Amino acid sequence: MNATIQSLFDLTGKTAIVTGGAMGIGSGIAIRLAEAGANILIVDIVEKGEALETMNEIFKTGGRVEYLQLDIAETASIDAIIEKAIMVFGDIHILVNNAGIFKYLPVTHLTEEFWDRTMNINLKAAAFLSKAVVNFMIAKQHGGRIINVSSIDSLKPSGNLATYDASKGGVRMLTRSFAKEVGKYGITVNDIAPGGVNTPGASKIMGDQVSIEQLEAMKAGMEQFVKTLPLQRMGEPDDIANATLFLASKASAYITGTTLVVDGGLLLI
Repeated sequence: MNATIQSLFDLTGKTAIVTGGAMGIGSGIAIRLAEAGANILIVDIVEKGEALETMNEIFKTGGRVEYLQLDIAETASIDAIIEKAIMVFGDIHILVNNAGIFKYLPVTHLTEEFWDRTMNINLKAAAFLSKAVVNFMIAKQHGGRIINVSSIDSLKPSGNLATYDASKGGVRMLTRSFAKEVGKYGITVNDIAPGGVNTPGASKIMGDQVSIEQLEAMKAGMEQFVKTLPLQRMGEPDDIANATLFLASKASAYITGTTLVVDGGLLLI
């Protein structure tokens, strides 16, 4: 008998780890998965106070959520994430590698420090946290879902983001490599490639020191950019959250090693 629509998207009893889940895209993902019934462990570098809005939204729907503050760039912290999820919720079924950093930086101004920091957070952390979760899922013999947030820039560079683009290109290939090896254990691995999304992080893409003139120019450029999109709007965190719910659900049971592009048609222009 075919599953009902409701049962396809029911995550009741599942536990999801969402990195970078305090705000922006990660917040949207955490809230949507919780709405589907999943227990949520948010992992982020910011103080817990900055995650309270997200956590309160989950609490209001009767969901369960815990917060763990740490820097995922440090691979020594990976064990703490696994231990926290097991201690609080008893299991791990879904991992969303969403945490990431980016800013405009021409290739002529690349620095080793920023390159290493970006790779450690965007790519290395995703690899080693996925490894730990995969080993746990294999031991538990219940399969699971790993969902990586890559970027449209892994498919079409927009310029002045070489470090970010390289890291997200790595995430896209990491997805395929893991998918090929762990499918036999009932674990699917996919990535989502967002286009432009309205988030606090996006507003800081030019760095910490931004003049009024730069902000005005950025605003004008963004307005012009949006007009070129087939859907003529920027993405919202919930657009990515809905795609994540699909990949975390039974509805995507036969999909693995795939990039789901959520870009408002950006690749068409």
